[in-house]
Amino acid sequence: MRNIKPNFLGLMAVAATVLSVSACTSILPKPKPAPTIYRLSIPVNAPTVSVKNSTVVNIELPQAPRALSGTDIVLSPNGRRLTAAASASWAEPVPNQVRHALVDVLAANERITGVIPKGGTRVPYRLNMQIRRFEAEFDNGTDVAPNAIVHINITLTDVKSRQLVGVYSVKTNARASSKTVSSIVEAQDKATREAMNDISSWLNDVLEDKN
Repeated sequence: MRNIKPNFLGLMAVAATVLSVSACTSILPKPKPAPTIYRLSIPVNAPTVSVKNSTVVNIELPQAPRALSGTDIVLSPNGRRLTAAASASWAEPVPNQVRHALVDVLAANERITGVIPKGGTRVPYRLNMQIRRFEAEFDNGTDVAPNAIVHINITLTDVKSRQLVGVYSVKTNARASSKTVSSIVEAQDKATREAMNDISSWLNDVLEDKN
């Protein structure tokens, strides 16, 4: 027995070690690949425009339904059901991106300056946006490149009198070149830029009547 016991104990120790390593291998989950982060395009060389004689407008944070208020890149298989692109997201919530996109476009507008509200800042006008749609719809079936849609309702208010100055609704779209997420993001970016340019033009018209 004196010769057998040490060998038996050694085998038990080896078996315990193997079981321990095996247990660790099966319990630890495999790391998931990091999601790809996208953002809307930012003007590289924005023109320098004097704001001395321009009308300043507060650009409030847009309102959006819960499905469109986060960082999901939203897809719609049929125009009604919404889902999110896998392993991809926006760099910031959709409402923040839309507001920044409009401020960027207005930076090139000689007549209107869009600003993000800060405490104590007094401006004559306030612009509110409600995002109705900001998704890529597979309107011709899931085997065909989707159509990126942007639909935003806008109200412009006189801050001092609190009177409604104007109401506007803009809807734009851009067909993606393929079903890939990068192509969908490019189309969503194009539709967003078109929508922001439309809002900028509308502001020019409505504020020209006021001034």
